Amino acid sequence: MMNLRLIFRCIGAAATAAAPALAAAADLPATRERFQRALEQVERGVAADTAGLRDYALYPYLEAARLAAALRAGPAGARDREIAAFVAAQPELPAARDLRDDWLLDLARRGDWAVFLQHYDAARATPELVCQYARARIATGDPEAVGDELRRFWQDAPQMPPSCIAPFEWLERQGQLSPAVVERRTRKALADNNRELAEWLLRRLPAAQAAPLAQWLRLLQDPAAELAALAQRPAAPVEWDGLLAGYTKLATRDPDHAQALLQRLGRERFDPQQDAELQRATALGLAWDRRAAAVDAFARLPESVADASVHEWRVRAALWNRRFDLAALWLHSLPPALAAEPRWAYWRARSLEQLGRADQARQIFESLAQDNGYYSLLSAWRLNRGYRPRSRPFTEDLAAQSRLLERPGIIRARELHFIGRDHWANAEWRQATRDLQAPMRLQAARLASHWGWHIQAVPMLADLNALDHLELSYPDAYVDEIRMHAREAGVPAELIYGVMRQESLFNPRAISSANAYGLLQLLLPTARAVARRHGAQLPSSSELLRPEVNIPLGAAYLQEMRNRFDGQFVPALAAYNAGPNAVRRWLPPQPMDADFWIENVPYNQTRGYVQRVLWHVAAYRWRHSGEPQDPAPLLQPITTPEP
Repeated sequence: MMNLRLIFRCIGAAATAAAPALAAAADLPATRERFQRALEQVERGVAADTAGLRDYALYPYLEAARLAAALRAGPAGARDREIAAFVAAQPELPAARDLRDDWLLDLARRGDWAVFLQHYDAARATPELVCQYARARIATGDPEAVGDELRRFWQDAPQMPPSCIAPFEWLERQGQLSPAVVERRTRKALADNNRELAEWLLRRLPAAQAAPLAQWLRLLQDPAAELAALAQRPAAPVEWDGLLAGYTKLATRDPDHAQALLQRLGRERFDPQQDAELQRATALGLAWDRRAAAVDAFARLPESVADASVHEWRVRAALWNRRFDLAALWLHSLPPALAAEPRWAYWRARSLEQLGRADQARQIFESLAQDNGYYSLLSAWRLNRGYRPRSRPFTEDLAAQSRLLERPGIIRARELHFIGRDHWANAEWRQATRDLQAPMRLQAARLASHWGWHIQAVPMLADLNALDHLELSYPDAYVDEIRMHAREAGVPAELIYGVMRQESLFNPRAISSANAYGLLQLLLPTARAVARRHGAQLPSSSELLRPEVNIPLGAAYLQEMRNRFDGQFVPALAAYNAGPNAVRRWLPPQPMDADFWIENVPYNQTRGYVQRVLWHVAAYRWRHSGEPQDPAPLLQPITTPEP
């Protein structure tokens, strides 16, 4: 049975002990707790005891919650005057902005356009409110004021909320949405691969005008079937952009099938530039599939279509297939901006090393090894030496931190963070720090780090090019919990730490757009499957936001991925991000150096993920040992496990 118990340290405890500037009133934690209870009650529409809270920094949020609850529950318009006064008095308060948006939508539902127009703010309008504003102008007899804006919205907006239907129909009645205008918008939707919007727009076009665009849509939906149909009709017209999009999609999934269909389509139907673009899609598809044929496909490719993707992937294909002569040639032809990146400097050295020019390679490795990052770690590995990250000590400026803590926005951000209201806390923090100069921003990052708010501290350090303050960018977050559950799962603690830093930046309440939850960003089905295999209680999504649930399940899943790939670090990390089935497809037929394999991971997101986690692991180890790190154990050759 998995042990799901741990002692969860209060991230607020460090806030008081870290520096005099952070000292708080003795009753502040109790006040926070009373406020949080009152806020939850008010949001449910229940009367709450607010005694002693009026002087608390977050009291305006309580007022906003009370008005929002009244707006939802009360008779229409009963609170209009009170809400108007509140949002006017608190224009920068995130809760007031949320309240205003809800109120404006309620005014629109009621058709109270005069009050709506009085309080509408174009600078902060959502797509829904933009269309409600257009309705308001049309309803009040002032359509000219909105016509140009509405046309621009029609042409560019990625979303078309239901509230837009009425104003768009008005534009159509005014003759401003002619078939030509609709066709342009449909083309943009298709070019953006916004198939749902394109399908809706196609229904508004005459059949003859819609036909070629409908074919484009079919090329996006089922490129193999549509390309095969086109091959049967060699004289049939086709939208070039649609054909290229469909062919590229198929070449990405199945380059052999794409090539076969291209032969059947007849390359003579394309001009030289079009033929080159189709060849480009084929070569990239072969490279993403790690095929030997990619090297020859890139060698035949005209330079006229050698964009950044071609420059990068032809080098990767040459490395995978050990064509170091071609890798060196293509590295030499990189555009200056790409050539200056540490990635390609490393691969220039690696190719020189393979070509027997060790002295030249060593000079490049020596230079790279002085810096921080994945390619610096690799360079130390190639030099057969321990790697020591570059680290600057942080200088506390307690006077500056005290001045920051006098800012109401900073205080509200801190308090909102401690009560778990991340949406408002993040908005307050951005607003309160946007005018700070670099030295004060650095001290603000220190404050956020003291509070355990690393999701704010680390990006601020990155913006300041100050990630080499390793004590801040690699904080001692959840160290005890990580160590305990690492022992239980049999997985190295530094691996859990590196994944956690990359996945959530130590934010236990993180929820991704893909519905991954918590510190180690677990999908609910994955977490439940792990819990079932380990005899633990099946978690809910909200329980995955609790560290004592998330960390042991994530640690167990990491160990499962290591076991699946015979204990290998690198494929296990890739599998944690992309899934084990994808990683198994990517494994090499023969053992391969880890750096070659990682560079050829076809998913950009997964490749970057593995590289960053490996660097995080090395930084964590150095922070906790102070000793130069041997990269070799992380970079064992990649092998394919026995079935």
